[in-house]
Amino acid sequence: MKEERESLAFDVVFAGGGPANLASAIHLKNLIVRHNAEHPGEQLEMDIAVVDKSRHWGAHLLSGAVLDTRALEELMPDYRERGCPLEAVAAGEGVFFLTEKKKFAFPFLPEPFRNIGYPLVSLSRLGAWMAGEAEKAGVQLFDSTAAVAPLVEGGKVCGLITGALGLDRKGNPKPDHLPGLELRARITVFGEGPAGTLAGELQKTFSLQPESHEQHYETGVKEVWRIPEGRMEAGEVWHTFGYPLQAERYGGGWLYAYSNTGLSLGFVTAIERTAPESDPHRNLQLFKQHPFIASILEGGSLVEYGAKAITSGGLNAMARICGPGFLVTGESAGMLNMQRLKGIHLAMKSGMLAAETIFEALLRNDFSAAMLQDYEDRFRKSWAYAELHATRNFRKAFEKGLYHGLLQAGMQLSFPGLSLASGFLKKRDDSGKRQPEKKKQPGGTLHPFRPDGKLTFSKEECLYRSGTVHEENQPCHLRIDSCDITEICLVRCRKEYGNPCTVFCPAKVYEFIETPEPALKINASNCLHCKSCALADPYGIITWTPPEGGGGPGYKLS
Repeated sequence: MKEERESLAFDVVFAGGGPANLASAIHLKNLIVRHNAEHPGEQLEMDIAVVDKSRHWGAHLLSGAVLDTRALEELMPDYRERGCPLEAVAAGEGVFFLTEKKKFAFPFLPEPFRNIGYPLVSLSRLGAWMAGEAEKAGVQLFDSTAAVAPLVEGGKVCGLITGALGLDRKGNPKPDHLPGLELRARITVFGEGPAGTLAGELQKTFSLQPESHEQHYETGVKEVWRIPEGRMEAGEVWHTFGYPLQAERYGGGWLYAYSNTGLSLGFVTAIERTAPESDPHRNLQLFKQHPFIASILEGGSLVEYGAKAITSGGLNAMARICGPGFLVTGESAGMLNMQRLKGIHLAMKSGMLAAETIFEALLRNDFSAAMLQDYEDRFRKSWAYAELHATRNFRKAFEKGLYHGLLQAGMQLSFPGLSLASGFLKKRDDSGKRQPEKKKQPGGTLHPFRPDGKLTFSKEECLYRSGTVHEENQPCHLRIDSCDITEICLVRCRKEYGNPCTVFCPAKVYEFIETPEPALKINASNCLHCKSCALADPYGIITWTPPEGGGGPGYKLS
């Protein structure tokens, strides 16, 4: 029997509470206020809502991060006076190539890699602050609310469906059961980060991604540390290539000194379905064992841990960003500059361009697909498009290995957009599930690792520091068909790849048990919501869906 849902009506609903959608909601409110002040006889009103699955604003936001403030300055020129939570300003920087024991500094830093003058930020703190600014502007905020599907009627998106609360493992109602809601809207904006569930549904319905191309992703694993004074100066920004990855695998590390004692560090590992054996968590732990990194962390303490997927395909891999009744913003739209390792400013700008499109639609009382196409046009005329266009082939260059990539990246600095690489954007399998190609040699690291509890930590120890909490008695949000478990997980994948889900998940969600008989155990309550499993699984049989609202990590410093 179909469950009855309560329906709430808004003019605009935003799915996702990251910087893209929060910037969009704030900018839209500002445009309306400005219009009403300038045109007393033509008052506009608009009910705007932002929904997010996290239990507090910013709890699911994670990044390095060095912030290019260009978009923030356009959105709120007085952001400093408003109390924007900035850490130190980048005052020193370097890029290093690491071997197992040594480091080699790059002799000079090309302009795109420079960060001097930009502030360091905790994205979770920035997101919480932006949510507060949105609320002050009159935006309605709904946290602990998981949007599980777009509401599509008559070939048009008409809003969102939120997830039910109070279902047990088998999907039966518990005493505290509450059905999901229909949040109806004239325009729905999707900005749920990389590899979003809703974006996947939009792809199925509206075929936004070109058939011959697909997006590319990495997994970023981050830790926040307290270190003794004197190890790094506030504002120092360091990036690394090399160890512990083998040369054919893309990735690298970072260290950002928030203060003289506060440190953000992490490691990025490319997601490759054809070589899924690399462990992003392990790569970070090995990275910390390098003498250069270990000397900085020695005597310090781990404060927070987290992980997320990173959208890295660039402009060439972007799907359409609008359709009937909807717009797509931020990393959901693929707006991240991998050359600069920055995406927050692009996410904000995309949200602002979306707000301007929505405002024009409101003025004209025209919410047609043709009207919303103006968002695409605005994007192509913006500095965000120009930046992404100039770096569109950066990540592609590394598909032939680290050394070729560094050479090619150097050439691109002189000839923007130039690429000698080919085959980066792979064709989709007609079945919708990507099948493994010929297995590559392991693209991760072969170095031994045993956590010591001081410098390096197990996945369980790290998970504890992520603040992750889920309602245990709820349906599993990581979905694998039972026949796929039997035929693929327990037979094919075990033989061909050795069940890499036990490796590439940074939170030890997947385990194989042998007694009383072989079986796959899914520890869904461990999930960090990074979505790496759905992206790295070589058979494409894992589907990540949002768990009950309020579940997941509880980042405060990341």
